[in-house]
Amino acid sequence: MLKTLLGTVTLAAALRLATPLIFAAVGGCFGNKAGIFNIALESFMLTAAFFSAYGSYLTANPYMGVLFGILAGLLCAVLFGLFVFHLESDGMVVSIAMNLGAWGLTTLLMLALFGVRGSFMDPRLVSLPAVHMPFLDFLGPVGAVLNDQNILVYLAFVSVAVMWIVMYRTPFGLRVRGVGINAKAAQTTGTDVLAYRWKSLLITGVFCGLAGAVLPLGGTSVFSENMTAGRGFLAVAAILVGQGNPLAAAASCLLFAYAGALSVGIQNLGIPSQLVETLPYVATILVLLVYGARNLTFRKKQTP
Repeated sequence: MLKTLLGTVTLAAALRLATPLIFAAVGGCFGNKAGIFNIALESFMLTAAFFSAYGSYLTANPYMGVLFGILAGLLCAVLFGLFVFHLESDGMVVSIAMNLGAWGLTTLLMLALFGVRGSFMDPRLVSLPAVHMPFLDFLGPVGAVLNDQNILVYLAFVSVAVMWIVMYRTPFGLRVRGVGINAKAAQTTGTDVLAYRWKSLLITGVFCGLAGAVLPLGGTSVFSENMTAGRGFLAVAAILVGQGNPLAAAASCLLFAYAGALSVGIQNLGIPSQLVETLPYVATILVLLVYGARNLTFRKKQTP
């Protein structure tokens, strides 16, 4: 049992499962801090997953697939921004529409371009190669967990540190946070509120594009209907728990991913698979409950 809980296979799988969540959450933190209500990350990721698979299929090059995914994520962000910022549509309604529409759109495109339903596999759909770093071999179990992952796994964890610095140690991050705290006050200092919200939304689009690209190109070499399977909502939960802080959001993503990896590992212990598959979502609910209880306690202490 302990080997299942803390084994290198489980922990390595947790890193892989955390990668799309971390990308989406880190990007979404900027939108959150800029005061953008956006729960459409699921649609951003799903659309990016399809086009990254299509790009890899067309070119037989996984890196071109990643580029296609980033462009698809950016396109989704632009569509969201046009409706919310310029047409003044409600963010909740736009998010729901995009989440539902992405599933239908990708299913339709899969049928039109690949001629199949359900899932698509092809030798021309090439995944990102695993990267082996010899120096990690000397770290024993730690090296076994970290080694032989694809480049996006490492990039996800680097991006957490980089984007935390951007958020909290640069003038750009300061202005983004100022826009989210009080847009009118930020505007009186000469800050272009709309421009910073657009920039934050485009950052979200880029990172969701990377998140979507991981799903078909992270080793599976397959695209399937509704491939994101709620990962966008897990990323939104991580953003809320982390209060828009990339480090805290990434920590939540790791917890959710570990629960997901654990659910795969303990299926061989005779536990019903239906119960096991609920583990990531149970973990999410528990984290949100703890977060809500902590905030409630804090507010009561602040009340005179």
